This record gives sequence, structure tokens and C-alpha cells, in this order.
Amino acid sequence: MAKAKRARGKTRNSARRQTPARKTKRVPRAGTSRAGSAIAAANRRIAELEAENRRLRDELASLRAERPASGSADGPPALEL
Repeated sequence: MAKAKRARGKTRNSARRQTPARKTKRVPRAGTSRAGSAIAAANRRIAELEAENRRLRDELASLRAERPASGSADGPPALEL
């Protein structure tokens, strides 16, 4: 028995291989990705330091409030040894 001829121009999906998509190389911009992340890290560090500074100032204020007020407010408090 002879094989039946297929209509011209029609192919089976399995017979026709799809060509892989071409991958384009990404060209990084001149240092923007590294600089952006470095700037973000620096801003995060600045925010952390400012928050710590605020906490320390609050702690100092509370400790000063707990300390009994002495009559000599002329200069800085003397160190107790």
C-alpha cells in the first residue's frame, strides 16, 4: 500500500522543530547597578546610625533625670572614682 500524500505546505508540529530564541547579551550600564546598591547600603547604614544615636540620647536623658540634682551646676559633673 502506498502512503497518502499530505497536502502541500502543511507539516506536523512534531516534525517541524522550533528554532531557539536568540539570547541577547545584557550590556550593563557604566557602574549604575553597583553604585545604586552601594548608595542604598550607605543610606541604610546612615539610618541605622541615626536611630542608634536617638536611642542613646534618650537613654542619656533618662539617666540624667534619675540622677539626684546637685547644687553645683556650674560645670560638667566630676568623675567619681
